[in-house]
Amino acid sequence: MRSTSQPPGSERVEPLKEKEKLIIEAAIKLFARKGYKSTSVQEIADECKISKGAFYLYFPSKEALLLSMLNYYYDKTFTRITTIQTEGDSPRAAYQKQLAVFYESILAHQDFITVQMKDGSLPYTEEAAQCGKRIRRSILQFHIDSLLAIYGEKAEPYTAELCFLIEGISQMYLEYLILTGRSVQPSLLANTVIHRIDDIVNGMADRHDEAFISLDEASSLFGPLHNGQPDPLSQSILQTLRTRIGTMDKAQASEFTESLDILEAEMKKKSPKPAIIKGMILNLKESDLLAEDAEQLRFLLKQQFI
Repeated sequence: MRSTSQPPGSERVEPLKEKEKLIIEAAIKLFARKGYKSTSVQEIADECKISKGAFYLYFPSKEALLLSMLNYYYDKTFTRITTIQTEGDSPRAAYQKQLAVFYESILAHQDFITVQMKDGSLPYTEEAAQCGKRIRRSILQFHIDSLLAIYGEKAEPYTAELCFLIEGISQMYLEYLILTGRSVQPSLLANTVIHRIDDIVNGMADRHDEAFISLDEASSLFGPLHNGQPDPLSQSILQTLRTRIGTMDKAQASEFTESLDILEAEMKKKSPKPAIIKGMILNLKESDLLAEDAEQLRFLLKQQFI
């Protein structure tokens, strides 16, 4: 299995109650049919066969419902992607399987996609904007890790740009399928997209093109993205922690060195496990000497891994 954790950059959403799921699913159908702005809370309550007052027991507003909807949908999708069995597969085969699951999930929830396709349907709120950034960062990091695993150094200068191209190509194909009602196997669509990326990667590398979109530029839009390695500031803090540990007596240093070694090794993985990263940082924070640097590292990694 490639990973059983959530993608880097995403945040764990608290499990929803069954009634909350029912309200979300009903709202998605109504938003797709009428648009977000034209759908009232009363209509959502009627669809769920509950009172308007009962709706507010679960969601304080329609905006809060929308935020939960975004988190719920993408958490479901990413959970499927990250738990699919890819043990023993090549990086290319693993990515193909995961892309197929991603497309299958989207095509199985066409109402949700229709909501997003409706021009001007969704309102702008700071919370929704931040949620959107987290989701986009998770998707981009998923593509980056897979691209590097498949193409290696050839793709490294172009990872951010390739991610945007993958997203654009995918959106074009998916919207075409939804609008025309054409049926296609998600695995076939995944293969088609990967073949298109083969051509783009090879063409850019053969011409030694300069990337049009850099990783730093993408990170400035959506938060820290990385090419399989911790960012320089995190690296600096890791080195500071190791130096501080070196000043401790041997018995005390041993435990913290082990935690730091495990933390660094996990951060370098293509799909790090947030639980391990959190646990090792908590271990480091047990020392007054390390606590401040460990907390700074936790803050930096919160948007990237945990």
